[in-house]
Amino acid sequence: MLHHVAHVGFGLLTSICSIVSPILSIINTICFIIYELDEEWNLSDKAYEEIMEYMLGLGIGEIILLIFHIII
Repeated sequence: MLHHVAHVGFGLLTSICSIVSPILSIINTICFIIYELDEEWNLSDKAYEEIMEYMLGLGIGEIILLIFHIII
């Protein structure tokens, strides 16, 4: 359960980091995907589920940023 929240949280954090540096968000995403694919290849883990959780966090973060941009 905690790892699901961590994936969503890291996605959220990645999207919010784009305020400071868009490159940082790209690097975080690439590193996360590489890490998850490595886990799948070595541990037969279901990386697609964890990447979807990460993308959910990214989406939530983007919605929050858009709302703040519209309000301010």
